[in-house]
Amino acid sequence: MRKMFKKPHDIMLYRERTEEQEFGRPQKDYRQCQICQAMYHDKSWHHGKGIDPVSLLGSHHKLWLTRCPACKMIGDHQYEGIVVIESIPKKYQNELLHMINGYGLRAYQKDCQHRIIAITKEEQAKWIVTTTENQLAARLAKKIMEVFDKVEVKTSYSTEPDDVERVFVKFGPYLSFMPEGG
Repeated sequence: MRKMFKKPHDIMLYRERTEEQEFGRPQKDYRQCQICQAMYHDKSWHHGKGIDPVSLLGSHHKLWLTRCPACKMIGDHQYEGIVVIESIPKKYQNELLHMINGYGLRAYQKDCQHRIIAITKEEQAKWIVTTTENQLAARLAKKIMEVFDKVEVKTSYSTEPDDVERVFVKFGPYLSFMPEGG
């Protein structure tokens, strides 16, 4: 009589069919934002300017038109980061505005999902800056602190499940320099 199995580890069980075996490999998902033309490929969003969708797609892929996460947030009036800037000296307001816009532009050039949504002037000396990323709000406040003197920064985090980061920037009182003896 012949043994069917020599050792217990020789038993080979067939694995269950995976979704890939049953339905084939998943199609690569390519999306293009209808608003900003950003392209989703290689599992992340990229700037769409200068990218030819036809060269990415090939013959077996579809291009889905949608809105990218940043454009959805802007359209839904949502934000992840907010910077509240208070007591802005009048002489620094133009410089601060240019710095915020430039910083936002550089952040967008690095990653198409990092954007400054709006700069709202509540009062002449109080501005609110909303961003699509909470890290962008924190980095912007840090940059303001580096550029301007006597700036105090405090950060507040939302409780779970919210992801909003509030950063409060306050300009301190500026001393006027008096000439000696006068």
